Amino acid sequence: MRIVVLLVIISLFALTGCQQEVKQYDHGKVVFEGTVDQNGVREKGKLFDPKTGKVTFDGVFRNGLMFKGTLYDKNGKHPHPYRE
Repeated sequence: MRIVVLLVIISLFALTGCQQEVKQYDHGKVVFEGTVDQNGVREKGKLFDPKTGKVTFDGVFRNGLMFKGTLYDKNGKHPHPYRE
């Protein structure tokens, strides 16, 4: 039974890709909040305008670049879909 539980736990870690929740800062202001892979490459989360602190993108990243989600203006308003 212990082996089965251990295998389930290991499988869950493998399926999630060992994601880590992070906040990335630029000059003391949050510029990204979300998950990164084991190499620190962005996977999904929110980008923030460093001047206003408002969300500018919320979605999924591919190779660390915006891939699919919602774009906002620099004031965090007027959402519209984004897809690479």
